Amino acid sequence: MVKNQHGRLGTHRSAWQRFFLGPNERPWFSWITGGAMLAVLIYELIRNSALTGSVISTSPMFNPMIGPSSSVLINVGAKFTPCMRTIPEMTPSSTLSDCYTSTSTCTVEQVCGFGGFGGKAPNQSFRFFTPIFLHAGIVHYIINMLTHLGLGADLEKGMGIPRYTALYLLAGLFGNVLSSMLGRYNSPSMGCSGALFGLIGYMFIDTLAHWKLIDNPGREILKLLVSTIISLILGLLPGCKKFLTKNIFVGLDNFAHLGGFVVGLVAGVILCPMPMLSKKSMWVKWVARLSATVVLVVLFVVCINVFYNSADPSQICPGCKYLSCLPVSNWCDF
Repeated sequence: MVKNQHGRLGTHRSAWQRFFLGPNERPWFSWITGGAMLAVLIYELIRNSALTGSVISTSPMFNPMIGPSSSVLINVGAKFTPCMRTIPEMTPSSTLSDCYTSTSTCTVEQVCGFGGFGGKAPNQSFRFFTPIFLHAGIVHYIINMLTHLGLGADLEKGMGIPRYTALYLLAGLFGNVLSSMLGRYNSPSMGCSGALFGLIGYMFIDTLAHWKLIDNPGREILKLLVSTIISLILGLLPGCKKFLTKNIFVGLDNFAHLGGFVVGLVAGVILCPMPMLSKKSMWVKWVARLSATVVLVVLFVVCINVFYNSADPSQICPGCKYLSCLPVSNWCDF
């Protein structure tokens, strides 16, 4: 649907215009990043074998995603708040049991890896970015690739590589920022789901912008709503309790999903081509884009600032945890 509308708008564009604005024949970004994520997954499995003696995690708990243990995922760059800022309940020197095997121990600083913190406070802010390219296992990778190489590739061909790349990375980044700010401090997070939710958010804007050009646009909006709601409901289900002195929880990260979705909506206003019906509509379009750009910058600046400057991230919005879990059977207990 999106590709068709962009194709109509870009029929007479030059080759360079098609590269930047679409439509394109080949989704290079989707292909390259999909391959890069596969290479990273292979590295994760090799790293897991080196640290635990097994290619996939089987002890102290089996990883149903057929992949590394949580400690290895943290070690290779998953989003994990104690590696990014000081957490009173889990300081760099806190001893963790069942670290890589059921008999090993390590400190938070050791499991965070990347040379540690050099005697300073945890400062691995690159973990806002690296989780986009990590996956919890083979199953996780395959599930995400169904969207990444399906919807994502089609959308990239319609948008052009630069705009699609900006949308994908901004949504993925903000998903991890919001997850870091509101999510469980003891919950590692990884995957490109935040970026993929950004694509869905963009499609809402694209559908609204091309309402008169789409056959049965109401049906398209309904399909997007249903798929979004189902995905968010799945994000309320509990993850798996894991090892360490403090339990580590691994499950779907609704905060990353919501963050990516919100940025997809905002970035959609900035990036989506809109039909020019009148001079007034042109002014409305550019005012909307300028306003959305301001909103996007404010979202990043405020959320990152709150994350790093709050005394305890878990208390920024205690009730927000119910956006990522159901309040039954102690599922939401940290």
